[in-house]
Amino acid sequence: MDKFERGHAAMRDLVTVMEEAALDDVNEADTRFRVINKLLTDVLHWPIAAVQNELHTDSGYMNYCVGMSGAQFVLEAKRAGRAFSLPVGLTSSVVSIPSIASGAAGKPLKEALQQAARYAQERGIPIASAFNGHQLVIFLASRTDGLAPLEGRALVFATPQSMQDEFVVLWNNLSPQGMSDRTLYQTLQSAVPLPPDPLSFRLPNYPGSQRRNDIQTGLQILSDLFLGDLEDLEDIQEDFLRECYASSGALSQYADVSKQILAARYELLSELGGASVQKASDRKGVTKGFTSDVMQAALSNRPVILLGDVGSGKSTFIERLIHVDAKEVLGESISIYVDFGASSTLKALSDHVLDACIEQLRDKYDTNILGLAFAEDALRADTKLFDESPLGSLKDVDATAYASARIQFIQNAILDRASYIEKSLAWIRKSWRRQIVIFLDNVDQRSGEDQNQVFLIANELAQSWPATVFVTLRPETFYLSEREGAISGYHPRVFTISPPRTDVMLRLRVEFALRQLQSSGRLGSFPNGIKVNSDSLEVFLTTLAENFRTNDQLMRLVDNLAGGNMRMALQFVTDFVGSGHIDTEKIIDVQRRSGSYTIPIHEFLRSMMFGDYRYYDPDSSPIPNLFRLTRRDAKEHFLIPLCLAYIQKAGELETEHGYVSGHDVYSYLQAMGFEPAQVSDALEYSLRFRLLDSTRKYGRKTDDEVFRITTVGAYCYKALADKFTYIDAVSVDLPILDDEVRARVRDTHTLVERVERAQLIADYLDDQWKQVPSSAGWDWAGPSGILHADIARVRSRTVGQASR
Repeated sequence: MDKFERGHAAMRDLVTVMEEAALDDVNEADTRFRVINKLLTDVLHWPIAAVQNELHTDSGYMNYCVGMSGAQFVLEAKRAGRAFSLPVGLTSSVVSIPSIASGAAGKPLKEALQQAARYAQERGIPIASAFNGHQLVIFLASRTDGLAPLEGRALVFATPQSMQDEFVVLWNNLSPQGMSDRTLYQTLQSAVPLPPDPLSFRLPNYPGSQRRNDIQTGLQILSDLFLGDLEDLEDIQEDFLRECYASSGALSQYADVSKQILAARYELLSELGGASVQKASDRKGVTKGFTSDVMQAALSNRPVILLGDVGSGKSTFIERLIHVDAKEVLGESISIYVDFGASSTLKALSDHVLDACIEQLRDKYDTNILGLAFAEDALRADTKLFDESPLGSLKDVDATAYASARIQFIQNAILDRASYIEKSLAWIRKSWRRQIVIFLDNVDQRSGEDQNQVFLIANELAQSWPATVFVTLRPETFYLSEREGAISGYHPRVFTISPPRTDVMLRLRVEFALRQLQSSGRLGSFPNGIKVNSDSLEVFLTTLAENFRTNDQLMRLVDNLAGGNMRMALQFVTDFVGSGHIDTEKIIDVQRRSGSYTIPIHEFLRSMMFGDYRYYDPDSSPIPNLFRLTRRDAKEHFLIPLCLAYIQKAGELETEHGYVSGHDVYSYLQAMGFEPAQVSDALEYSLRFRLLDSTRKYGRKTDDEVFRITTVGAYCYKALADKFTYIDAVSVDLPILDDEVRARVRDTHTLVERVERAQLIADYLDDQWKQVPSSAGWDWAGPSGILHADIARVRSRTVGQASR
């Protein structure tokens, strides 16, 4: 039976107990023991850990506080003999609270509801209930539609039998799934009032496209060429890997989180999983024991797993290993590199591996394993068995028939591709006397199911093929699979790859591109005779290289917002080079005239926030809107900064690698008046924009979830919210609750108009902050003061320009 069926059966048994309790006039303690505990855990199937008793509030102790992702409802217990005066004939129904809680007859129920509502409001819990052991009244203790809680409607079960008869209604509204689905709001027809539409809803063709001039268009194209995936270009591959490889493991000097959190990037992995986890590289390069450990894995026929977050440098590590660090060993090996990021989603994963083996043996090693001559060698043992078969006896009877049958036999063997390639590699290894290494890379760009399948492929290759097999995975996929999926039955060797320092990686890449441009004006991918003579690109790259060496504010911006994703950091740079939101000609002109140009962070930030669009669009931008709203609640403008600040502060006080329990996060924010649904939405939004990390990525269940601040989240709430450029950008996506302010926030284009709009929004946010309790751990007053000063600075600049 499923939970619903077991709950229904338990409810049937509980009806008799409830009716007896009502007749016996048992006290509150007996009511809880005999009825309420069973109702919550046996009937509604709330986990015992989700039910808390006698929690202290400002005005007393609440009997029951229930919830998994934060406290979700309060249950106030009354003695069974204290019957609520309900209309005759009422069983279960939705009724108005004033109709059943007024007058002398309704006084006991009214007092119970008032007490439950008070406890719920003091703890920021949205739903409350009163229960005397045989009558249950459920209502909304926190409303945003202007009604007082006791002026709304309630779901009433007037008798024990009504709870059984209408068990579907009881289950749908009060079970864990019902609470998660917010069914009670629909039952009581209390819709959460949506916030007003932001300015973007009134803009035609939002988010629009930002035009580029000829210089910007040219620089965009060239920057993609000279800053793109240069490690894949064979002509310069080894030079690039020697000169541009930034060793992993070094801690950023610009991060807005503690070094303890940075150093513990993968520490939790060892605690969650059963596999042995070691570092593949450190700041000096490949770790000393890596090569010997890999050889042990090969001898034990196990794949070697390289774990790293998206953009941490797994592919570059492999390329460097092949062509530089282990060149003496792997350079004499047959290395086959299978890129799953470039494979067609329609092609079977195993077919992609087999195709890559055939193609690379042909293209890199001039060996066509599908040719007859090679097949004769690779299938020598098989053809010998063929000669001993009845068809083989044709050799002395009918030479033509024998030759035809033999060719068909070989062809059939080739068509069994997996077996044939295995035999081909075995023959190559034996006759060439060279090791075979297979790299399965960019698997993390595929779905979790595909990653599971690729690991199974890797394990099969390691066990049955004469090869050492490497496979790259994300930490979350590996540990989820180790617990529940494909990896659970295996014991692979696991190595982690941490990202390098962003500033070092970017400086090396830009300087390498500059040298290529200055020395030859071309890359290996260019057709013969084609060169690039772009003085503008050279000047711009020179500007970038100097800023990556000396501009700490710029590097703090890029390093933190990349969050360890080197691919994203490089994309930030290439987008900036050809952005239509910066004055490219001014930058080039100043660099030429003075020999240097310090890139202000507001210029770089604009290119990041807007991308290719005219307006800021949170659906495409890597930068979040910290002041978003999901409902008409002024406090919610500050929910995400409050959440991030609490998690960072609490995490840095803890020893568990900076993680904070979800229960603590919910409790803290609910105490400030936020509902669980608001907190849940803020956490989801923060995870989407990489503001937080959570153990969800390691396969933990939601009710056991913990959260940790990332450099992205720390920088956003500490360094973005107080900038004119940020407020100017998000103004189009900001729902404004004040009707007068909303009417004055319009689409503007001149800097003077944008400054006044930003001032209007800053004043508006100051006013909304008054709704946040004074005990909040993060204070808008600090960022607000800096923001007002920044707006004044920009205003003075516009006045100065107008006077000249």
